[in-house]
Amino acid sequence: MPELPPEIDTSRPHSARVYDYMIGGKNNFAADRETAAQVLKHSPNAHTAARENRAFLGRAVRFLTAEAGITQFLDIGTGLPTTNSVHEVAQSGRPDLPCRLLRQRPPGPRPRPRPAHLLPRGPDGVHPVRRA
Repeated sequence: MPELPPEIDTSRPHSARVYDYMIGGKNNFAADRETAAQVLKHSPNAHTAARENRAFLGRAVRFLTAEAGITQFLDIGTGLPTTNSVHEVAQSGRPDLPCRLLRQRPPGPRPRPRPAHLLPRGPDGVHPVRRA
């Protein structure tokens, strides 16, 4: 894994990384897995619930793009990568579909804001939009 920014504390669990672990993702750390293990002790079906939640999201996005005529998405999330994100599912059937990503800024120094028109569509087909 590439070197992480200093504001990312991998010694403390993060809910998005615990969720990533529960759905079988790879973007989590020991603290996240330990927290997931504690959750699973008290709620043994939590991983099933998380995976069903992710499957529902995929079905909903596929329906919206294929049958409901939705032509763009705004995905508001933590900024942590996970599997089958909204833009990945939406663009799997329609690579040209615009998807805007609004990500929660991690704690730490506030980055200098950039106007949205200066943020071109990336090679992954995503328009990265950040909170200013």
